Amino acid sequence: MKKVLVLVALLFLVVITTSCQKPEEITISKYFQAMKAKDRDTMAAMAAEPFAVEFKSWKIVSSAEPVVEDFTLPKMIEQLAAAKKQKDDQILLVRDKKDALDQLKTKLSESRGSRAKAEVQKEIDAMEIEFQTETANYRRDQANYTQVKTQVENEKKMIALSTNIDQNQELLAGKAVTTKTNVMVDGAGGEKEYQFTLRKYELINPVTNKVHSNRYIILKIQAQDEVASEQ
Repeated sequence: MKKVLVLVALLFLVVITTSCQKPEEITISKYFQAMKAKDRDTMAAMAAEPFAVEFKSWKIVSSAEPVVEDFTLPKMIEQLAAAKKQKDDQILLVRDKKDALDQLKTKLSESRGSRAKAEVQKEIDAMEIEFQTETANYRRDQANYTQVKTQVENEKKMIALSTNIDQNQELLAGKAVTTKTNVMVDGAGGEKEYQFTLRKYELINPVTNKVHSNRYIILKIQAQDEVASEQ
């Protein structure tokens, strides 16, 4: 009977302790549990870039007020489509310039007389500059498309981790909630402070009005001195 009462008391204590924690603190606590157990699968399911460090203990130092923003994935999808169109249009322009350059080179080989050849060579030189310029523009547009695509893929990954929704995410509406929590970690090299950036997605299906469950996931873990250097 005493054992049962002790178990009930412990369970009650766990429930009370958990209920007093903020949602982001619960996420951080579970992450440290997974880190201590070297459970990399759980860590990967909770963080965009899993981070591990040997530690003796940890404690939360401070938490910032959450920042609420509109759900941006639909707009990001539009930006990706625009970036792809820009890239595809630009490669067509590069091909046109290349064809024009090839035609001029053929014209040069068929030209007779030094004066005629010199005139064609001037056209070739000018077209070479245009071709190189448009090629550089294509590389710029390709890099921009790749960057936007990576951002969209990362955002989709974060949404899936937070809500377990991995299909048709752009059809949803709602908010993204971001917060920062500072944690002091006592490790092998002594105490070191880290900043955890966390986000959750509060999403709703606008057709069915279904509200999806969510949780905080960890976007980034940075040493506090690194954070300070960026400011």
